Amino acid sequence: MTLQQVRNKFIATITESRDLYTHCLSPVGLHTDSGVEAAFIQLHKNWEVFLEEILVCLLNGQTVINGDPITPKLTIGDRNLIRTIIYQDKNYIEWTDETAVKRRFERHLNTPNRIINTLNIISTELKDLTKVRNFIAHSSGTAKLNYENLVRARLGGNPNTTRASFFLKAIDTDDPTQTYFDKYVGTLEIAAENMIGS
Repeated sequence: MTLQQVRNKFIATITESRDLYTHCLSPVGLHTDSGVEAAFIQLHKNWEVFLEEILVCLLNGQTVINGDPITPKLTIGDRNLIRTIIYQDKNYIEWTDETAVKRRFERHLNTPNRIINTLNIISTELKDLTKVRNFIAHSSGTAKLNYENLVRARLGGNPNTTRASFFLKAIDTDDPTQTYFDKYVGTLEIAAENMIGS
């Protein structure tokens, strides 16, 4: 897969997540909360796939679509070998912890580079995304507490924290023209373009 194909696939999944989110709100019904959360989980999963695929492409010697080039510390022709090196005998790679993601890109790519710069710029949103994702996907007390603290910090007061969908449907306090779901989708869409071009 080329970087252009990776980008196009990610943008298509963003469109699918937006469409699912919109569909679940019109009309509002029993499906709405689960559907909104499913749209968010799908978005988050595809962000993780995007991150992994751009790293594989860059280590495979591909160049960014446009803009400042990104130089890998090592170029490897075999994509399977690249995945073996990245996975380091693990069954999966952790792509939710933004600090670990930045370290992984720093380990394999010459710095400074536009991927690290972009991740630094959207660090707060990435942390928010992880807290919402963990609250939806896990039942741990830590995931719940981190999510509750996030929602209270963003919305103020003592908002309803029983479902992540309530927060994702809430109006962004920094931009009343969008919801938090819209904010996070837009952030990732712009980040993808900033990282590898359009």
